[in-house]
Amino acid sequence: MKQNSLTMKDIAAKAGVSITTVSHVINKTRHVSHETKKAVLDAIDELGYRASKSVKASKIKYIGVIIADIREDYYISIIKAIETVASDMELSIIFCDSEDDPEKEEKNISTLLNRDISGLILAPIESHTVPESLKEAQIPVVLIDRQFEDHKFLFVGINNFNSSYLGTRHLYEKKCRNIGFIGYSDTVYTIKQRIMGYKSFILEKEPQQQPKILTLNYHNEDSSSLIRNFIKEEKLDGVVCATSVVCNELLEVIEELPTKLQSSLSIISYDDNRWLDYLKYSVSVISQPTAEIGNAALENLIQMIEQGSISFDMKRELIFDISIIDRIN
Repeated sequence: MKQNSLTMKDIAAKAGVSITTVSHVINKTRHVSHETKKAVLDAIDELGYRASKSVKASKIKYIGVIIADIREDYYISIIKAIETVASDMELSIIFCDSEDDPEKEEKNISTLLNRDISGLILAPIESHTVPESLKEAQIPVVLIDRQFEDHKFLFVGINNFNSSYLGTRHLYEKKCRNIGFIGYSDTVYTIKQRIMGYKSFILEKEPQQQPKILTLNYHNEDSSSLIRNFIKEEKLDGVVCATSVVCNELLEVIEELPTKLQSSLSIISYDDNRWLDYLKYSVSVISQPTAEIGNAALENLIQMIEQGSISFDMKRELIFDISIIDRIN
């Protein structure tokens, strides 16, 4: 193999490891076990690469990343994970925030396509239809966090239905018997699945109850009063927050609730944050492995670029497990 055609994918395949691991060995950016490091170095020697500099993916110019809402802790962590690995591999990343606005998302997609990106990582706004510009784009696409109802891309994320089911079960096990769900429109894939998971548990354990769901608007300035009235009117003792932003909004109004509701209310939300350990009110968390998701999305996109793959015969899913961080006494 010619030295100038050698890529991280070639070395990873030879060594039986991931592209990310090859990057860490070559660039010395993270600890790798002795056995794995030896396998990578042996593969490099066997393939004839003798430079000390990093191996760069040969076909990649820019990679685009479009997230749905930078306010979410999830997306902050995803961006960090992608940027760290991309930096190790000397890849240029262009980030865009769609601010949960479909029109802005379409504009972001067009802007990145005009920048001649080699591939795209996308957290789509709505699940109903794939944007036309994306259908026509001749580049690989990986979806994270959210996906379309009908597509032929790779999706990297969690089982949102099951995560919400487990989160609701966590509150139930903490003796909550009047549990509500606060989220956004179910046109968003993650919200739709999380609502279904919540409903499934409630109907299973408390079939005599109607599920209690509050739907907020992403840009509604009156969310605080809606949340406050919802908890008071429904007399909730547990709340599943669909996102970290929803949780933040709930925590902002909790002091305005009657003392009895304050003391009896248990909360579980998505995505951990260090400040949650220091709150007056305990918040359990449905924790997503964001570093692994970000790394897997980038790694698979690079492989698709190098293989010349644009899409598949049907959608594919790479699903990671969640964990529950219990902070409720």
